[in-house]
Amino acid sequence: MIAPRNQTMPLAQFENDKLTGGMLKDLGDAIARRIGRRAVFVSVAGDQVAAALSSGKADGICYVRPFWIDGDFLWSQPVIPDAELVASLPDAPVVRSLLDLRDRPVGTVTGYRYPRVEQVLGLRFQRLESATMEDNLRKMMAGGARHTLLGRATMVYQRKINPALKLRPDLVIASFTAQCAFSRQSEAPFAEIDKAIKAMLADGTVKGILSRYR
Repeated sequence: MIAPRNQTMPLAQFENDKLTGGMLKDLGDAIARRIGRRAVFVSVAGDQVAAALSSGKADGICYVRPFWIDGDFLWSQPVIPDAELVASLPDAPVVRSLLDLRDRPVGTVTGYRYPRVEQVLGLRFQRLESATMEDNLRKMMAGGARHTLLGRATMVYQRKINPALKLRPDLVIASFTAQCAFSRQSEAPFAEIDKAIKAMLADGTVKGILSRYR
């Protein structure tokens, strides 16, 4: 399973570039157990996820959507509910519409796609890039961008573990339920994987994993 290095908790925790915890590890381990295998996590840069899947370097990844990555993959049903938000520092102007972000630096993560924001703002979308979401949040606290784009689960978790992080959720861009994608080059049988994920959703296994981080 792929562990994108640009992810942060609650999705992924890394030590020396090795995935050691988070939703993605718990889900990958659980899926593997259901089909009688052991999950091995391959850490890759965020912009290398599609290439790793297409080439068969890894079998699958969770927390993706079809328009986030390019390629012909096998897709699970929706698994992880979340929402994409605009969050701001307390002293920043309130963002009531994406148009309010025109020409303002916005904290983003390298390799992430923000299609709705790109569609609305075009060339007036000023991305202030960071390698990971944690780096992005540190830059904000140090006086970088006053607005950022992030997932609701990430914001809730990061505010919980870091009370000094005073982020204000201003605008929900889109609510969604992310999926898992699997390589057509994989030797792991997708029919079994898909059946396992459906069973985990039905019996509450997925809900139990997600509840640990919320």
